Amino acid sequence: MRKVNDMDAFIIAFRDLSRDLIPILGAICLVCVIILLIKLIKVLSSVDDTLLKTHGTIDLVDRSIEKVQAPLDTVVRVSGTVDKAHDATISAAKDAKEFVTKNAGEIKERVLAFIKEEENEDELKEPSPEDIIGG
Repeated sequence: MRKVNDMDAFIIAFRDLSRDLIPILGAICLVCVIILLIKLIKVLSSVDDTLLKTHGTIDLVDRSIEKVQAPLDTVVRVSGTVDKAHDATISAAKDAKEFVTKNAGEIKERVLAFIKEEENEDELKEPSPEDIIGG
């Protein structure tokens, strides 16, 4: 007969203990997996409910965006018109500046001639009796 030493006794005791505990631990693990699956199913069903609720919200947002789109298109068209008017104003101002710069001497001569003509008319014009009476 073979002599059983301490290490062999430990291994035999561990084998006997494992033979008794493994089915119990397996059952506990199986219960934990079942509980985990139940909770997972509840979470998935709540996610499904949430997605169904958000579907209505998304439809509402889509309709609101469609309502806002027409005024936005109008704003874009008005903005384009304002830009065109602005460009035309700048172009007209540049053209006027160039005309005045190019013809400054001639404009000055015409203004001076007009002023002299007015002064001459005022000197030649005799006051009427109404001017004297103040009537």
